[in-house]
Amino acid sequence: MVWFTILAVVTAGLALGLPPDPHTVQRLHTTDATYRLAIAAILIPYVLIWYASFYAFAKLREYSKPLKNTKDGAAFHKITIGMATLAFSLVIPTIVSLILNNIAAHYPGFKSAAVITDNYLGIFPGMMAFLLLYNGSRLLVGTVRSKTRELDLRWYAPWFLLLSAVFSHLTIENQYRWHPYHLSVWLLVVTFIIPYLYGWTVGLLTAYSLRAYAKAVRGLLYKQAVRQFANGVAITVAGSIAIQFVNITIAQRINRSLGALLLIDYALLIIVAVGLILMALGTNKLKEIEEV
Repeated sequence: MVWFTILAVVTAGLALGLPPDPHTVQRLHTTDATYRLAIAAILIPYVLIWYASFYAFAKLREYSKPLKNTKDGAAFHKITIGMATLAFSLVIPTIVSLILNNIAAHYPGFKSAAVITDNYLGIFPGMMAFLLLYNGSRLLVGTVRSKTRELDLRWYAPWFLLLSAVFSHLTIENQYRWHPYHLSVWLLVVTFIIPYLYGWTVGLLTAYSLRAYAKAVRGLLYKQAVRQFANGVAITVAGSIAIQFVNITIAQRINRSLGALLLIDYALLIIVAVGLILMALGTNKLKEIEEV
């Protein structure tokens, strides 16, 4: 939690201390003071999200330490590392983005590099976090495999393929219309669309595996804790999907209205916050069960 405090203070200091981009202020038809108030308002759900993620990491770390020599120990160790990666991946890219965007505001030639770096920092650390969580969840399922059922892809695959097709089409169309990614189409597909789809896949598979494990293990409270964590993962992934669909459909159309931007940001961040809060509550229950 010390890391959370340090990173939150650094982020707030940068967000409120750096001078606003004059082009952004002009586009939104607002003043520097109003813009800073909007930034302060949007920091509230961000800080809540970061707190929930670091809290879940802290509780998982406490819970997994005594399990080193148990059959579940390796699984929870990987889940803990995945949760740590997720927690840091939510904060550090924001700090880097604030610095890069401030540089780009004063040196327009740097804007493309700032946008590309910002996009990649938003993809790959989170993708790695969900991959680690998935590896841990699969190890957990392996301890009770005889009591679980395999995923029926006949039902889930068509829906995800539809989601993939729509997301890919809208992203490429958005690139042709607004050119927000500063990438060629093939680079956009290989380094943006595919990593996002892969991250969502392993995130949703993590939630499924954890729910399958929760059904197979004994202990009502233990089942509830794991299921709550799994639901949190699923909702967090759903929030990520919603954010990207908003970015490729209506974000460019409302980027001149400060009120609309704040409303949309709050609605989307609340989804992610709910997911991470559920993950934090689940890990807290695990720790309480261990203490009992």
